[in-house]
Amino acid sequence: MATLSGPIKSRRINARISPAEEALLRKGARRKGQTLTEFVVESACAVAEIELAEQKESALPPAQWQAFLGAPQTAKRAERY
Repeated sequence: MATLSGPIKSRRINARISPAEEALLRKGARRKGQTLTEFVVESACAVAEIELAEQKESALPPAQWQAFLGAPQTAKRAERY
């Protein structure tokens, strides 16, 4: 069952943080008018989305990788200039 704010949240994450980190997070949450939980979850999800979007790893099967490496690329580069 969903609430007005979205799906029911039933998962928990525990973290050990320093007093300075806690104070910083609480200050950030207050500044945005959010609860500590809202602030931490929103911030962590935003960083995770950026990290995943920046992931540049691509995997090709070995035969396709070798074909890619052997493909003529110098002619294409010369045409751009």
